Amino acid sequence: MSFGQYQQYEYLLTPYLSRPIESGFFYFNTPNNIQAGSLYQYYKAAVPDLVNDMLLIDHHTDQLVGLTHYKYQQLYKNIPVEGAGCIEHYQEDGSLQFINAKIADSIISDGIPKITGRDAIDGLIQKLKGDPKIVFAWESASWEQQIRTDQADSSATWYPTAELIFAIDEIKDMTLEIDGDRYKLAYKILITTIQPTYESHYYYVDAVTGDILKVRSTHIDITGDVYSYGAQNLDAKWRGGFIQKYELDAEDNGHNYHTKKFVSSTTAWDDMDDTRDASTNWGSTYLTETSTHFHVGESWDYFRDEFGRNGTNGAGSELHVYTQIGVVNALYDGIGNDVYFGTAPTAYDLGMEPSVVGHEFTHGVTHHTAGLVYEFESGALNESFSDIFGTMIQAIQLESTYTDWILGNRIPNTVDFTRSLSQPDTRGTHWDGTYDSNNFPNYVLGQPDYYYDSYYCDCPIEVDNGGVHINSGVQNKWFYILSQGNVSPVVTGIGMIKASRISYLALTSMMMNSSQFTDSREATLQAAINLYGECSIEHQMVARAWQAVGVGPGSSCTYTLDIPQISQEDLTIYPNPASAELNIALPYATTDAIRIYDMMGKLVQEFNNENTIFQTDISILQNGVYNIQFAFDGNIVTKRFIVQK
Repeated sequence: MSFGQYQQYEYLLTPYLSRPIESGFFYFNTPNNIQAGSLYQYYKAAVPDLVNDMLLIDHHTDQLVGLTHYKYQQLYKNIPVEGAGCIEHYQEDGSLQFINAKIADSIISDGIPKITGRDAIDGLIQKLKGDPKIVFAWESASWEQQIRTDQADSSATWYPTAELIFAIDEIKDMTLEIDGDRYKLAYKILITTIQPTYESHYYYVDAVTGDILKVRSTHIDITGDVYSYGAQNLDAKWRGGFIQKYELDAEDNGHNYHTKKFVSSTTAWDDMDDTRDASTNWGSTYLTETSTHFHVGESWDYFRDEFGRNGTNGAGSELHVYTQIGVVNALYDGIGNDVYFGTAPTAYDLGMEPSVVGHEFTHGVTHHTAGLVYEFESGALNESFSDIFGTMIQAIQLESTYTDWILGNRIPNTVDFTRSLSQPDTRGTHWDGTYDSNNFPNYVLGQPDYYYDSYYCDCPIEVDNGGVHINSGVQNKWFYILSQGNVSPVVTGIGMIKASRISYLALTSMMMNSSQFTDSREATLQAAINLYGECSIEHQMVARAWQAVGVGPGSSCTYTLDIPQISQEDLTIYPNPASAELNIALPYATTDAIRIYDMMGKLVQEFNNENTIFQTDISILQNGVYNIQFAFDGNIVTKRFIVQK
């Protein structure tokens, strides 16, 4: 292959572009008659390039704006290249609107493995069997029967296969042009164990030496009556015949999910008993199971009602829900479309917490759409989208749009096991850069709320998979600012509904599995344009909200910020009379000085405070009557108060 594959590709595309390339996003002049997949074939013929290609792996038309999206996997010598490919986005008139891409440039390899896939599997199994406690899923007759049932395929098995790929060192620093030297020819092998615990991992085995290059988990986790919501209607199924009971199996009303109490990792799904009762009023007898089942249903309803999505995969496939798994964790496993709920550190079951259930459900949506790899920035985005929609599900479905922006606090919980979208630095944890005596990372309170601030984790893979739970705070804060607004830079909040629509369209249709923070910025900008128009307030505020968390510049659009007129009735000051301190509540924050005048019009005190609720010291003022003056973008409002000591 000739050097500079990407540069040649860019050179050929430039005449068709309407503006400069941004973070791997190519924007085209419209209307046009560029057919799906034709541009890369044009490049291959023009160069010529006989070793690279793009393979179509998915396409869909979104229900929000009607764009049709074609997703491609890059191939080198007909072998998939990890983290590389592109997505084409077509308007309803058939014009190509934009492409976003990551291209592996100048891979040097003959593409010929020195060991077979069978040799790689056998060698890997032999290494893993060095641990006598390990039991593989294919060694269990019940697990083998389960996968045949789930896939409706009598030949299905847990026994692994080996996929030959070009594996990258890490899904990190994934720019538009990826250095080909970062790739090695490898076999990607999925291994599922049921002892000592149930786990599924992808092992990457060097196709030349047989060495294990890296290991990646498939689990995506978070470090009757419904708990705290009282009696609710549950979607259950009557099981007749000899059983004659209701069970927590929802396969109607637009649902398809089934909830069971976990038994053990060696027990296959069909061998676990259902939670059953002959009564239609279960009360609090099965509080954990009914709460979890209810919250899964609310998550299903949210994505269906807001976005027209049918379940995690969009096609209504059954979701298996496990409760009480016996560990301090909750996780989603895309291999079987399963979601597992254990306990919080306080021993309360996480399935009873609606935002946590929504969080895990969203991992399923991400798995079936963007497929964000669970490490470094792409993993932090994966976590953040789950935090965002977990918060939205609780607010929209259960709280009449109210939220305190805290994930995980509807059950008694520890502050480090919860996360805040409004103030990430007050909850969750970050790495302090040290290790304990057992070489485990030490974590302390707080997440970053700004890209590469002091809490941001530029850390190795063994620390929180490269910071997936830590660095999620950056996009979480972006979403909060976009929804609610900000003082500096000035952001007018567009509300959580619009912000969630922008986030959903970007996640499900405009992001690749190796997307980074800059890609999320560009994807959400384009989603805002498609939903609300170029240079709309929504578009501008997306850019400004990203600027507020340190990712990219503010909007290049020119606009006039519309600040509503504010009257005295909109301001609150108390107590009145006051002696030493005055509490102030404003409808909007102000960057202008706040001034206090005596009744003769003399300025006696001046200060700045960019919060909406705050307290100020007035102890220097003598007894008397004063006016406090606020300025909101030229709108001057004065309020009178009395000092009485």
